[in-house]
Amino acid sequence: MEKDYLPKYIRVKRFIEKSIKEDNIKPGDKIPAEKELTDRYSVSRHTVRKALDLLEREGVLEKRQGIGTFYKGINNSRQSKNIGFISISLHDYIFADILSGIDSVFHQNGYQIILGNSLDNLDREKAILRQFLEKNIDGLIIEPAKSALSQSNLSLLQEIIKQNIPVVTLDSEYNDSRVNSVVVDDLYGGFLAVSHLLEMGHQEVAIIYKSIHNPALARLEGYKKGLSQAGLILRDELIKGYHFSEIESPQNFKEEIRSITNELLVLSNPPTAIFCFNDQIAVLVKEILNEEGIAVPEDISLVGFDDSLMVNLNNISITSVSHPKKAAGKKAAEIILKQLVNIGVTEKKVFKPELVKRDSVKFIK
Repeated sequence: MEKDYLPKYIRVKRFIEKSIKEDNIKPGDKIPAEKELTDRYSVSRHTVRKALDLLEREGVLEKRQGIGTFYKGINNSRQSKNIGFISISLHDYIFADILSGIDSVFHQNGYQIILGNSLDNLDREKAILRQFLEKNIDGLIIEPAKSALSQSNLSLLQEIIKQNIPVVTLDSEYNDSRVNSVVVDDLYGGFLAVSHLLEMGHQEVAIIYKSIHNPALARLEGYKKGLSQAGLILRDELIKGYHFSEIESPQNFKEEIRSITNELLVLSNPPTAIFCFNDQIAVLVKEILNEEGIAVPEDISLVGFDDSLMVNLNNISITSVSHPKKAAGKKAAEIILKQLVNIGVTEKKVFKPELVKRDSVKFIK
């Protein structure tokens, strides 16, 4: 019996495919009528029709008016030329660069991309995955929502993989060896950021990280490693995790970052530098500091992560750890194409980031 996370008609579709194989039905043979299938699987006729329609769209079955439905055979050469791509945001930040990398590979190979926007919401992500299950996609690239909180949608990814559809995750990994991944070495990136601040004389270094996101937890480990190797004691009051997603709850997110920043400023021994989970946080923190009359880097130094366009502006100019962006998207697409030929050869790609120095870190004695 298939698990309950699948829609009924998808489960019925799989039952029909299984019975075709077990009953040794040959191409050209007629399959059982809708009424028989309805009784056999204890579902409505509407559910059976949806399952049959999907199999017909996939080229497995053929309906003949007034006669019945016939098995055409498995068309192993059929391809929809559609690739699903689910991101936590389709509108801003580094998404455009990642998509550009993906498209640069698929476009020249005759594929088109179907976009899904999870808004960093697990239920929305689940609904998009279910839609993709019936769209006959040839591959899937996904940036998982709230990756540090749950892998609840892994079951749906596994269902997609069962259909010999390759899956690649961006920026996070699932606990399944069959799922490909393209990630940044976030731990090393966090270590790079903190090491730079330490080299510039800073010893009271704070971190603001996204507690619901796996890359942030790895960057936190890099932060701790950097301080530990320098012989510095970790101060819990300088380690600040935020919990609201900037995409799912933008207003709550801004209020939380403002509250965290103010908490750091009123400490009896405040930080001289802040390492931010990403450039969005760094830019927002800089705005909050400016409102309080605190200058960057004269009063507090900042380092971000992702080396996005937003920190490369002259009036912002924040030091940042690089994210491969376009190269990551391109690599994810290349893995999909490779697996369409060599099914089952999993690949895990890790990019090494670099520090991009700008004007947000001051040397102190």
